[in-house]
Amino acid sequence: MEKIAIITDSCGDVPQKYKEKYDIYVLPITIECGNHEYKDGINIGADDVYRMQKTEVLKTASPEGKDILDTFEEIYKKGYTSAIAILLSGGLSGTFNQVRLFAESFDDLEIAVFDSKSGSIGYGAIAIQLAQYREQGMSFEKLKQQAEKLIQNTYAFFSIDTLEFLQKGGRIGKATAFVGTALKIKPILSFDKEKGEIDVPAKVRGNKKVPQKLIELIDKVIENNSHQSFYLIVADGAMLQQRKDLKEELIKEYPNYKGCIEAQIGAALSCYLGPGLLGAGIQFIDD
Repeated sequence: MEKIAIITDSCGDVPQKYKEKYDIYVLPITIECGNHEYKDGINIGADDVYRMQKTEVLKTASPEGKDILDTFEEIYKKGYTSAIAILLSGGLSGTFNQVRLFAESFDDLEIAVFDSKSGSIGYGAIAIQLAQYREQGMSFEKLKQQAEKLIQNTYAFFSIDTLEFLQKGGRIGKATAFVGTALKIKPILSFDKEKGEIDVPAKVRGNKKVPQKLIELIDKVIENNSHQSFYLIVADGAMLQQRKDLKEELIKEYPNYKGCIEAQIGAALSCYLGPGLLGAGIQFIDD
């Protein structure tokens, strides 16, 4: 009998309640600060990163090989026959390639590894949905097909206070055009569906216009997928009240939603995004 594990990495920002409910395995991203190394979600959190960013330049690295192998071993010993790993965009990190190489050499499990072409809860939501499909009895082969679909049908948009950390970390992508522009111009960022790099689908003048622009971007995506069921997604980095307000607006705008996934940005992505993030997303699913 098939028993299928779902794996992601800590940049997926999967909330604890979903990890526990669906037994989702999370590979910790390494965070480097000076001569110190930390493991995202284990001995460092977003608030620690915000504090350290004031005086230090933080970097990230793919999960350690030992952590990857230990996770595979644990999954195998628990009786799983296969696993699906959905990971941070290969356009932003080497994590996908790292895990893929380890998966290819691990003979005890069949492991399908996917590049999400996205970041944060933009692909954490895919891991959650795959786990839900698994609970409904979906086969490994079908889950692999659904993973491909969900990568194409999950959209995430977000605004951040400063591009400083993205620029320092070399992950800035097309947002580079906005570096050094007037502070009032705020790019709305997303992920390119082909390469998974940072894209800029919109810009606004001033913070107050960010929530409405996020809703407009969701609206545009819904127009092109009007026949499909969907989940809403909201996320924040040290902007909890704004996230709650945005959720209320989204629910008011789209009352037919199947559910809403809420997340806080974790330590690893905070290294590049800093505090002051507000994000919205949508995931279309097969009924």
